[in-house]
Amino acid sequence: MRMYKNKNKTPVASWYDYDFFTEERRAIKSLTVILRTAGCQWRRCVMCGYWQESADARLVQADILTQLERALRDCPEEEFILKIFTSGSFLDEQEISSDTRRAIAEMVKRREAVKKLVVETRPEFVSAEKIESLNGIENLEFAIGLETANDFIRSEYIKKGFSFDDYRTAADTVIGCGAIVKTYLLLKPPFVSEKRAIEDAIKSAELVSDYSSTISLNLCNIQKYTPLENLWRDGYYRPPLLWSVVDAITEIKRRDFVVISDPVGAGYKRGPHNCGACDNEIKKAIKKFNITQDLSVFKRLDELDFACGCKDVWQALIDYDAFLFDSKPFL
Repeated sequence: MRMYKNKNKTPVASWYDYDFFTEERRAIKSLTVILRTAGCQWRRCVMCGYWQESADARLVQADILTQLERALRDCPEEEFILKIFTSGSFLDEQEISSDTRRAIAEMVKRREAVKKLVVETRPEFVSAEKIESLNGIENLEFAIGLETANDFIRSEYIKKGFSFDDYRTAADTVIGCGAIVKTYLLLKPPFVSEKRAIEDAIKSAELVSDYSSTISLNLCNIQKYTPLENLWRDGYYRPPLLWSVVDAITEIKRRDFVVISDPVGAGYKRGPHNCGACDNEIKKAIKKFNITQDLSVFKRLDELDFACGCKDVWQALIDYDAFLFDSKPFL
């Protein structure tokens, strides 16, 4: 990962990795660029601290183009996916103006190696007019952070600020303009147990599958200066166990959906983790699955001798959850 100093003419960070190229069902190199902008307008999601990467008031739209040019300066000649993130919404005029979007589109189209452009947005900023400002880009994907198809969880526990109907309207607009949708789902929001989090992710994946070319399972982690950090410090929240991640991915994939998951912070106390002994092997298996979509990478985990027994602990937790909530009350 290339990190930059906190200056408006440089992006927050950029790095190369590999992603699953859904359109051609294969792995391909990717470049992720996090642009420094005015940041997300909403800033109320309980788990999100990305707004802290916002630029200062002196930033102008020309600075954003300079940031991207700097990140693309050493881009490879081989084909790659370009992912441009703003820690907010690419279609928000307060972050990226229409003129800047058009300039970015021209910049991308001049680079024949770019096989796909991925950007993020909240649904309220989606419109046909804004999407058409990116006209001419092959394989244009809009990632929407739905988090869950459950309106109560999204509204009351995550404080996301929009409904499932808002998401569907935005997704229909994106698809109607000839682009595609990636849907972010959040594994284990606050106040949701391990078992219920897995079930919610699977159910949500089923409900968004008609709109989504890819489902991205985001693993809840503890970011600084967020309401979730306060819950975590007070002992009211624990990030998901990595066995829950494997279980959720497996069940979603069995429904023949393309699903990926970036295990950010895996193995650390603020990120998804097990006991420590098996964390790294599971993290590597998840990353390998992302670019192969091959569930056999998880079957091999059972063949490894972790000598920690934490999968049994995880299963006991799931079983106890089922006993508490699924058993019939005594008469």
